[in-house]
Amino acid sequence: MAVSATLTAAQEVLLGAADLMKRGYEEFSEWDLTVAVWNRNRNKFGCRGYEDQYPDHKRVMMEIMSRKKKDNPLRKGWFEKTRSNHYKVTPLGFAEAERLEQKKGGVVSASRSPNKVYDAVVKYVSHRVYKDHSRNTDEPNTWLGASSFLGITKHDAMHLEDRVRRAKAAADQAMEWLDETGQDSLRRGPTGGGITIRRQDIETLHSLLTVIEDRFKLQLDAIRKQKPK
Repeated sequence: MAVSATLTAAQEVLLGAADLMKRGYEEFSEWDLTVAVWNRNRNKFGCRGYEDQYPDHKRVMMEIMSRKKKDNPLRKGWFEKTRSNHYKVTPLGFAEAERLEQKKGGVVSASRSPNKVYDAVVKYVSHRVYKDHSRNTDEPNTWLGASSFLGITKHDAMHLEDRVRRAKAAADQAMEWLDETGQDSLRRGPTGGGITIRRQDIETLHSLLTVIEDRFKLQLDAIRKQKPK
């Protein structure tokens, strides 16, 4: 049973889910997740008075089902729902899980694999809008392009916030990996594969996200003012 007082409940849920997928699960049910998280921390996720005997399913699921929680694993892009009551960990979730596992007491114990960090950020730096912006900083010049880049599919404040945070988290993860390893570029796996993502590319991605916030403030503010349904 792995317990860390420094982890939030949502982070422990993520690590429980990552444990399942490392064991070969292609997806996991909410009940699989409940047991995995309980095994990591029975005091926090056990039934009151029976912590060592029974998991508290409701306690685990409140971290996923409460849509108002900003650290909800679904809202942060760590989990993806695959079908009713079933989920899987995303590349961004795996990258975060590896970061949490590698940092013990604030010290990085070993170099993280670049694979999941790469998978989390590559969809942004290979996007058409990113490539256009790299050639011409006047791009994107339409809200359609900006919203396409962020993956915004509905006029909803929470949806917008989540998409922006996921893009920023992917960029931050990539830059942290580069700083952590002393590398100037990121490739998938020890032998590479796919495009090479340079430090400059991550800096450009951060810049693009700032440009979108500034250039399309009117559209973003209009969505952010939408009342939750």
